[in-house]
Amino acid sequence: MARTVARPRRRWPLVVVILLALTFLTLSLLSVFYIDLLWFQELGFPSVFWTTLWAQIALGTVLGLLFFALLYVNLLIVRRLAPKYRVLTPQQEIVERYRRAFEPYLKWLIPAGCVLVALVVGIGAARNWSTFLAWRNSSEVTFGVSDPLFHLDPAFYIFKLPFLEFLQGWLFSALLGTTVIVTGAHYMFGGIRPQSPVEKVTPQVKAHLSVLLGLIVLVQAWGFFLDRYELLTSERGVVTGASYTDVKAQLPALNILAVVAVLCAILFLINIRFRGWALPVIGVGLLVLVSVVVGVLIPAFVQKFSVEPQELQREQPYIEDNIEFTREAFGLDEVDQVSAEVSEDLPPDAAGTNVDTIANIRLWDPFLLKENYEQLQRIKPYYEFGNSPANLSGIAVDRYVLDGQKRVVMLSPREVSQDGIPTAGATWQNKHLVYTHGYGAAASLVNGAGEQGGPLFILRNIPPIGDPPELADELNAGEPRVYFGVRDDVAYVVARTGAEELDYQGTPTNDQEQVTSRYEGSGGIPVGGFFRKLLFSMRFQDVNLMISDLIEPDSRVMIYRSIQDRVPKAAPFLKYDGDPYAAIVDGRIVWIWDAYTSTDLYPYSQRLDLAEATSGQLDGTVNYMRNSVKAVVDAYDGTVTLYVADPEDPLIQVWSRTYPDLFTSFDEAPEDLRAHFRYPENLFQVQATQYANYHVTDPAVFYQKQNFWAIPGDPAEQSNLGSEDAPPMRPYYVLTKLPGEDDEEFSLILPFVPEGRQNMVAWIAARSDPEHYGEVVSFEFPSGRNVGGPVQVFNLINTFPRFSSERTLLGQQGSVVLFGNLLVIPLEDSFLYVQPVFVQTSQTDSFPELKRVIVVHGGSVGLGSTLAEALADSGLGTGAVAEPGEEVAGAEGATSDTKALLQRALVHFEKADEALTKGDLATYQAEIEKAKQLVRQAGAASVGKPTTGAGTEGTGSAAGGTGTGTGGTATDVTASPEPSPAASPAA
Repeated sequence: MARTVARPRRRWPLVVVILLALTFLTLSLLSVFYIDLLWFQELGFPSVFWTTLWAQIALGTVLGLLFFALLYVNLLIVRRLAPKYRVLTPQQEIVERYRRAFEPYLKWLIPAGCVLVALVVGIGAARNWSTFLAWRNSSEVTFGVSDPLFHLDPAFYIFKLPFLEFLQGWLFSALLGTTVIVTGAHYMFGGIRPQSPVEKVTPQVKAHLSVLLGLIVLVQAWGFFLDRYELLTSERGVVTGASYTDVKAQLPALNILAVVAVLCAILFLINIRFRGWALPVIGVGLLVLVSVVVGVLIPAFVQKFSVEPQELQREQPYIEDNIEFTREAFGLDEVDQVSAEVSEDLPPDAAGTNVDTIANIRLWDPFLLKENYEQLQRIKPYYEFGNSPANLSGIAVDRYVLDGQKRVVMLSPREVSQDGIPTAGATWQNKHLVYTHGYGAAASLVNGAGEQGGPLFILRNIPPIGDPPELADELNAGEPRVYFGVRDDVAYVVARTGAEELDYQGTPTNDQEQVTSRYEGSGGIPVGGFFRKLLFSMRFQDVNLMISDLIEPDSRVMIYRSIQDRVPKAAPFLKYDGDPYAAIVDGRIVWIWDAYTSTDLYPYSQRLDLAEATSGQLDGTVNYMRNSVKAVVDAYDGTVTLYVADPEDPLIQVWSRTYPDLFTSFDEAPEDLRAHFRYPENLFQVQATQYANYHVTDPAVFYQKQNFWAIPGDPAEQSNLGSEDAPPMRPYYVLTKLPGEDDEEFSLILPFVPEGRQNMVAWIAARSDPEHYGEVVSFEFPSGRNVGGPVQVFNLINTFPRFSSERTLLGQQGSVVLFGNLLVIPLEDSFLYVQPVFVQTSQTDSFPELKRVIVVHGGSVGLGSTLAEALADSGLGTGAVAEPGEEVAGAEGATSDTKALLQRALVHFEKADEALTKGDLATYQAEIEKAKQLVRQAGAASVGKPTTGAGTEGTGSAAGGTGTGTGGTATDVTASPEPSPAASPAA
């Protein structure tokens, strides 16, 4: 019988599979690493990439090696301490069987296992690279102040303490993890025998574990010591910071716990000699007892029985510290507090003497305007006006000089939306090679509407044209293509390929003609040869990048095209404003994005929930914040420039030292660009939220919450949403004269109301023009003055009979009445309240149309189809509202319209007659006085002279009277459009 010879097993297929798998894994990792490096090189920031990478490698390597050494040495000790002779129980026989099976391989299994665990530990530790870099580069950086408890500069708590706490926490976890692994190893090697009838743990193992436990407790003692510094951001008291209980009870407790922990560690080390359980148990018991009694019970007792019965007296010095440090941390100590006198009404010539302010009142809500842009200027379905979580509306509110006049303009670039490509045409080539960019921008004036209630476009259509044409040279972009913006529908596009890129379709002579272009900019990563193509294909899991003949060596792959991805990838340690905005600067479309340095570790400063303060635009908790950086992104080539706007900020000083090539001096920003920098809205919201309380500097008044303010609710938004509670009013940009100034300037303003009430007590303004950029002024009204707040004025508007009837008519046949932003415009030494009203039909693709404008000043309400009509109806004239390029009337022209004043006077004469008929002589006299005052105003207006005592009409004043009504009690403003015949003889 022939013998069968066994063939050798063919292992080469397995080897090939393993090699292919390793090659694929290597290329996948390389595609991420190398392409990110190329991207940083594209931006000119390769040093940022390498600095961050080396920090991660250094931190991960050092701590990984430290953990490897700690674990490996202890496992070698375990093998050395393994008992040579042991009585085996049935359970231990199973363990022994496995131990013997692995015994021949332990020489390489133990180091291999340690390497694997250390690798995981190192990767986890590397995630703290930013903490490490901040600590490393913070030497000699100071805030110039010291805390009152430990007398240390805040730089210690912000830069050094986090890294020390990280090291303490890492070392504690490393020792604890090693102890757990070592305990298991001792069990495997027979040093721990739970079922043994004799000694369950050998003396050698007790000594070994005692050393490890002693080290753990010693590291915990370090933790107790570091915890003392955390008291400066404690939330125990009435404010953030060390409280009476923290200083008098918790701080001594932590000192005692640190000492007890050291003694406990010594007991563990002494146990090396005795090798029993008595000393460790005593040490742990003592530490637990002291932790409970000294660390918990005594501070709770002090808080309950010593602080609460006399909280103000105990906490007053700590409240004072909190006020001081909070004001410093949020820049509130630099707010200029001004006591502002308030008149009951505007003088009749207010419109004429504030021409630029009136001409730039913003009637359009950015969210409502976006719907108009989408319907009227989207042009094609594959275009879109900004739509992203960070950019809420995509509409920028900015100022431009048009035809020699400073005008507030609303603008939005027209971006490409690959999701909008018709389904049949959504091929790979179209999505990635053809529809690569948006085209141009749309812009409109803020103060009016067209014939159908749409925006007053001054830049429109494709290709963009100015309207009137002379604005084309002043506003139109010389390079209209938008490759980088707030949208990013696909992971990448490739420009400069064999396929022509679509600019737009349709020309005046041929609607089917396609206008195309070839990218000539420097944006994107050059494709290069086969190797880069391979890596790009693996990065995006798209083989077309490698096989398409349309992609050429000099083609450019554009990734991270959304500025929300692009800028934070370059500077992830900054926090970014919720509203990046576009501007046309020197013929190019650029994106401007405010960036913040922030922390929640500033001692004694009050912590703030950003989501609550910014209506969800930002998240996290901070107690220090600065607008230290202005990020500018070119929409055509994607260039990112980070201008340091606040070089005095210690946080940005640390990051500038860490990444010296990343930032650019603010002085290098072109003048035309600086003219479009705005005071950031989110920072202003944060400062206003804190200032509402921290304008109070007396600790006793602060504790009693006297004179606390609040940001008023937005009644217009509440009405639109149909919600029970009004969301906080958002700040808004206006072009106005601040009190005491001679010229209009672009400012961000917000009113304040007393906490729990609705009358206005102050307003705050942040100046944005270059010569006064960053200055914040708080205008506070004298005590006892009752100035109408937004909710009160909105209620007054809704109870105005003429508007009530028109609102009913406007809302018929399924139409919806929507309110734009209710604006409180400072004018002279009073206020003009402006409420735009929009109507949106129930038809498909309808958009909000501006149908009515309501203005309120003093006790007067004006209603019209335009701002000019509303101003005239309120008695302020019409001459101040003009279109670009038109002659704007001066004061005389603005006050020549006396008809509205006389109509209001006739109404009061009519009311006087009615009161006289009823025998109500008091009302009769009051109405006669009001009518006389209006007649005097009309007479003065007819000759262009100001009157004295203007605006004393009515007790229902919305801007400075006594007894402002919230329910329509100001009956003097319910003037009929036509005077009553019975009133004529009295007039």
